Amino acid sequence: MKRFLLLSLLLFLSLVACGHWKVSAYNSSKLCTLENGQEPGKIQLTFGDDGIFDLTFGIRIFGGRIYVTDNGLKRLQVLERDGSPELVIGPRGASPGKSGEVKTAGFNFSVMGLLTADSEGNIYVQNRLIAGEGRGYSDDLDFSPSYVLMFNKGGTLQYTLGRQGAPNIPFDFIESMEVDRRDRLFVVSRKFNTWNVSRFQDRKLTFSSNFSNPEFTEKEGGAAFEGKIDCIRTLREGEDLLVSVAYYQGLRFKYRKIFNYSLKEGRIVKAIINIPDPKNELFAVMDDTQLYLWNIEEKRTRFVVTNFEGNIINNVLLNFDEKRYYFQDVMVDETGSFYSYRVNRNSVDILEWK
Repeated sequence: MKRFLLLSLLLFLSLVACGHWKVSAYNSSKLCTLENGQEPGKIQLTFGDDGIFDLTFGIRIFGGRIYVTDNGLKRLQVLERDGSPELVIGPRGASPGKSGEVKTAGFNFSVMGLLTADSEGNIYVQNRLIAGEGRGYSDDLDFSPSYVLMFNKGGTLQYTLGRQGAPNIPFDFIESMEVDRRDRLFVVSRKFNTWNVSRFQDRKLTFSSNFSNPEFTEKEGGAAFEGKIDCIRTLREGEDLLVSVAYYQGLRFKYRKIFNYSLKEGRIVKAIINIPDPKNELFAVMDDTQLYLWNIEEKRTRFVVTNFEGNIINNVLLNFDEKRYYFQDVMVDETGSFYSYRVNRNSVDILEWK
C-alpha cells in the first residue's frame, strides 16, 4: 500500500509540473439583484427569531435563464438574465403585481428541491413529500421521499416520474438531476450504502443501475480499505458516468479514485485518476473532457482542472470579495460557465464569472 501511495503522490507531483502553476483568475460581474418580496421577479428571504438565515430557495441557470425555486412562497420562477420574470408556477392568485405582463401557471408544490432544464425549456423539479409544513433544505427534509415533476416551458405539468418511470414508487434521497445532450434526464439517488442512477427519455425508464459502497472495497498487503461513494456525475453525451470513491482505513482517509462507468458495457471500464489529497473533491465535468476538482479547505474558491488522463492542465480561482454575506453558493450551467449567488439582508445578487 505504501508503494501505491508513493506512486500516486509521484504521479500527482509530476503532473503538477505541467499545470499546477497555471492559474486562471476569474472575476465576477453582477447579472441582477432579486429583492426580498412577493411580486414576480422577487424572492422571499427567511430569517429566524435569532436572526439566522434559513435557506428556503434554490437558484440554477440553464440556457441563459435563471430558475428560482422558492419554498417560502411555494412557487417556481423563470427569469431572464437581468432578473425580469418570464414565468411563475405556483398557487393561483398568490403572485401579486402586474400578472398580465408575466406568464403564470397554477400548481401546488409540496417542498421543492433540485431542478434542471433541457434544451427545449422543459423544467424538471424535485417535489418532496412532507408530512406537515416544511420550510427549506434541512436534513430532515432531504431524506423525505420525492417525485420529479416535468413542466413544459409554458408552465403546464406534463407528467410525474418515480423510480420506475410511472409515479408508483418515489425516489429516495436525490443527489443530483441533470439532462444530457439528447435531453434525457438522469436522476442520481441513494439510500444508506447504495446509490442508484436512472435515465429517462420522456417518461420511460431507459437505464437503471445500483452501486454499493462494499463493491469498491480494496485490499492490498493484508490491509482493507473501505470505499465510500461521495458523488456520481453524468457525462453530457449520456453513455458514461464518473463515480468518485473515497477510501478509508478505519476513519483515516487514504486516497480517492474516480472511475469511468460505461452504460453500454454495464461496468467500470477504468480508473481515471488517483487523488491522494482529501481536499480535492469532484465538483463538475466540463465538456466531457475535463474534471473540476474543488479544494474545499481553501478560503478562496479554487478548482484544479485535469483531463481524463489525470494531467493537471489549469487552476481556476474565483476572486470573491472579502465582505461577509449570509450565504454564498457556486454553480455551473450546461456549458461549463461559472455563476454564483450571495444573500444580503434584503436581496440576492446573482453573479457571472469570467
